[in-house]
Amino acid sequence: MDEYAEIDISEYYKIPLDSLVLPDNYNKLLRRIKNLSSTENGFSVETVGDIVKLDPNQFFNFKGVGNNYVRKLIQFKNELPFILNRLKQEPNFFSIEDVFTSLNNNYNYDTPINQLSLSPKYKKLIKRIFALMDNIVTVQDIIDIDVADFSKLPAVGKLYVEALKILQTVLTSTNINQQNANTSSEIKKEFPSKTSLSKLYINYGFLTEKEIKSLKKLERFYDGNVDVRNVNTLLDVDKIYLSKQAGFGDSFLLTLNNLQDKIRSGLNELPDNITECNINEKGLFISSEITFIEFNEIDKVLIDDVEGYLWTLDEKEMDIALSRWGFNQKHETLEEVGSRHKLTRERIRQFEKSINSNLPLYFRIQPKIIWANIRDKMTEDLTVLLPNLAKCFATDELFYSFIELCCQVEIGSIREIVFTKISTKIINQLFCTNPSPIAQEIIINELMSNYGYSRASAIIGIKQLEKINKIEITDQGIYPNKLGRAEAVAHILTFHPAGLPWKDISRIANIKGYSSTLFDETRIASGFNDSEYIYLCDKGTYRNLMFLDLERFNISEIIQHLLNYLKQYQSKALHLHDYYFQSKGNRSEIEYFTLRHIVREYGEEYGIYFNGKSGSDSVSLDPELKRITQADVVIKVLNESKVAMTKQEIAERLRSKSKGHAAFYINNLMEEGKVVRVDQMVYTTIEKAFRNMDTKAIMSIIKDIMDISAIIVEADIFREYVNMELSLSYSKYIYISLIKTHINDLGWYRNNSLFSKIPIPYKNLLDMCKQLCIPTLSNDENAKIIKQAAWLTDSVAKYSIQQWKLQLGSHPA
Repeated sequence: MDEYAEIDISEYYKIPLDSLVLPDNYNKLLRRIKNLSSTENGFSVETVGDIVKLDPNQFFNFKGVGNNYVRKLIQFKNELPFILNRLKQEPNFFSIEDVFTSLNNNYNYDTPINQLSLSPKYKKLIKRIFALMDNIVTVQDIIDIDVADFSKLPAVGKLYVEALKILQTVLTSTNINQQNANTSSEIKKEFPSKTSLSKLYINYGFLTEKEIKSLKKLERFYDGNVDVRNVNTLLDVDKIYLSKQAGFGDSFLLTLNNLQDKIRSGLNELPDNITECNINEKGLFISSEITFIEFNEIDKVLIDDVEGYLWTLDEKEMDIALSRWGFNQKHETLEEVGSRHKLTRERIRQFEKSINSNLPLYFRIQPKIIWANIRDKMTEDLTVLLPNLAKCFATDELFYSFIELCCQVEIGSIREIVFTKISTKIINQLFCTNPSPIAQEIIINELMSNYGYSRASAIIGIKQLEKINKIEITDQGIYPNKLGRAEAVAHILTFHPAGLPWKDISRIANIKGYSSTLFDETRIASGFNDSEYIYLCDKGTYRNLMFLDLERFNISEIIQHLLNYLKQYQSKALHLHDYYFQSKGNRSEIEYFTLRHIVREYGEEYGIYFNGKSGSDSVSLDPELKRITQADVVIKVLNESKVAMTKQEIAERLRSKSKGHAAFYINNLMEEGKVVRVDQMVYTTIEKAFRNMDTKAIMSIIKDIMDISAIIVEADIFREYVNMELSLSYSKYIYISLIKTHINDLGWYRNNSLFSKIPIPYKNLLDMCKQLCIPTLSNDENAKIIKQAAWLTDSVAKYSIQQWKLQLGSHPA
């Protein structure tokens, strides 16, 4: 209001409102006001001054006056200074009689201009236009003339230009007035609410070239910060403000005004629920309301709209579009297209960018609605769902590239899902810690939770593994195929909590066909040693580590006792078996092969060297080993690497080459906050992990989650909500690492992947199951129990229950 108040209009107060040429919506408003004005109601509105003095609150209290009329009154009073200022600059602007010799013309935009009763001055203008311009026939043709272009034509002076401006405005406004006069007795429906209009957008296929240019000019002016396609935005454009800006002259404002009238007229023809636009019928408006549409309709409409858009392009642009998309034409590179058109690669790229950005403006379905429908069916074959569109492309790759363009999603994002390739290492690792068949849903949830795959990517990736015969999918679940030797051994042992002799393992592997190569059943071969999944639990007998609860043991205390024993006897080496029996009663009780495993895997950290290859388990103090760990080596390796690394890759850089040692160092570094687990298999330094992440936005969502819940929250909940809110695809481990960097400031508690604002009574999920679950109950019943103690995703709850039940069958170590 302050901006409009700068224009003093008091000198116009006595001008009759009837003498002003106004758009349809304001004429409708004035008719309603005049019908209500009377002595009885206590007000009369005849002049500009009367409308200025009319209080919107007073107007609202009259019968038949709704919010839309009040808003329109306020808008009219705001625009009145602009309208009257035009009168001051162009004295003849409002003189309808100066244009017409008769006001009885009943015409529309398609009426031939020579049928109007124009005054001599404007007949002369029309003759000049006819002489200089082609294809000028109707009222609409006159209105569409670009004044700036007209002024540059030969023998067109200032008087002709001013006359054209007046004629264009009078033709537009008087046409509307004539139509309203014929329907004055009709009651038109009120405009939809602002909320409803915010969901409507303009289809560029129903705009004139001049209107499209004006909208692009408006978009550039607002630097892309305003969506000029939105109906709300267009109807609320501040024309007074624009009139004061350079480059927004009468021609632009007239075009904008005409477009607004076109929009208002179109809104009157829409159904009561304006967001229910029928996509099978082309129209001015498209809705942004998310609705699910039959794919055969999407298939038909997309082809129709794409072809319609192509015909708006010139011959060169059409060829570039078809060639670059590969749409019913051979796909060509930028260089190939440029060579044909004698243009540089960069120039073709610029053409393509403009063509691609304009394409969705001609769609009857908003890109986000196309994407919502496709995302809902991403696990299915889109070439089957959209067969006709798919046939327009020579390859699936080109088809999916075009779908990404139609959906306005990041380049490659859909193809990344459709052509998902899941590493066999990831799937095989699951078989190392789970008996088969594994329910497909468990594997899907594991891929989502621990590796950051979307559900669609996980499902498609599993199908790809089946195609290359790496797994077998049945109604009961998923079985492994072609495992490595070590993985096959570990998988067999998931069925045997007490362990098995190596000969039995070899025989089972050959019978079941788990391994890609046969096992020698006469002698122990590779697959049994240096495995991170199994350990020697008796002479010639192996057991899966999933059945060994190492958390029961204080590893540091156990190895320190061995060091003290060596020091006591001033020895630098001993047989571990002798030590075990000699020291019974003087240390915490532990089964021998459990002790052997602990010393073998963790002794080097304390300067103890284990040698069990000769058949006698010996340990010695390695003079070259220092109590200082190789943590610095791990940090150096991760800093030098351009990508995150697996345990095996890190182990290769250590002196021992042991994955067990690598895991030991990595775990310590993670606790110290120096190393971050990116997903279940790979690690990097904290500096690299969060480099390209909006950590502030992520932590904001995580804090909201913690504020909602009064119970323990498991980290997969963060993964689920953050990925959904911010359209990310990280695993839960990176969020655990991020929270750890802030946990002291937040004052939260953490045990493993569990977080809470109060102390947590469980070491981890497995410990929670041990404390709360009941063996005689079903998995679903036990899942309900632990979900009362912690906020868990379904996948984590199911997996935890399964691991707990597997351990129930193991013998105590």
